[in-house]
Amino acid sequence: MTYQQKENYIYSVLLSFTPVLITSIVYFLLSTFVYVSNFWWFIFTLLIFLSANLVSIFTVYSVMIYKIYWRSALITNVFLIGYLLVTQQSFPTLNTFGYYLMVLSFFHLSEFVFTALFNPKEVSTSSFLLNHSKEYAIAACSSWIEFFIEAIVFPNLKQNLYMRCIGLTLCLFGESFRKLAMYTAGKNFNHYVQEIHQNEHVLVTKGVYRLVRHPSYFGWFYWSIGTQILLANPICAILYTLVSWKFFKSRIIYEEYYLIKFFGSQYTTYQKKVSSGVPFVKGFVLIDESLD
Repeated sequence: MTYQQKENYIYSVLLSFTPVLITSIVYFLLSTFVYVSNFWWFIFTLLIFLSANLVSIFTVYSVMIYKIYWRSALITNVFLIGYLLVTQQSFPTLNTFGYYLMVLSFFHLSEFVFTALFNPKEVSTSSFLLNHSKEYAIAACSSWIEFFIEAIVFPNLKQNLYMRCIGLTLCLFGESFRKLAMYTAGKNFNHYVQEIHQNEHVLVTKGVYRLVRHPSYFGWFYWSIGTQILLANPICAILYTLVSWKFFKSRIIYEEYYLIKFFGSQYTTYQKKVSSGVPFVKGFVLIDESLD
């Protein structure tokens, strides 16, 4: 990707904030000078929201990359919906779901932005991770179903501030760790396991990679668990932990097979000194160490 293409990608992401800004400004002005019932607040917000998106699409269409813009706009709109749910007081149970939507949307948008900034050669629409896998979509839908069923049956559970704080803290910790990994690895980071050794691909052992071998998986693992603690989903919290652990275990073993193939004893030495990051996952174990 050229420098100009990278700029256009980032520009398209920035343009996607247009409807969010319009909605936020109008919403703030209305709330400051006009008092209306909660029902009409909902109608007003919905109309502003839809109008802002239509205005944005028709006015900036000629200066954006549409395939990037609409995905980014979808994510920023979800973030805005989350913010509106957090700030409303009529349905306190939905405050928790609002925080979740903000955490979820920030994760997906930042995945694209960090890839575009630090590894522009590999950036594409798939960098948003919106179409990560069928299993990922099923897991997300399952967590939403559990949340709303339990919100009806056990509404107080979903309003627990301790659970909310623990969940948010874990999400922020995991998110920060993963983004530090992407920043540190730079052009060596990729959303897909590399099976062919590129000339520019080097073994990164500095920064957060001194602490764990797979900081991006480490961060994502705890982020995913944090989302379910945030939602106060006891069933999905357990399932997410087990399924995520199994996924990252197989992913680490698969990836380390190629890392050992690429870097030989340099990687096995690193592997012995630093843990994988995911609990009880040793990684790919090489029986015959005659590599060079």
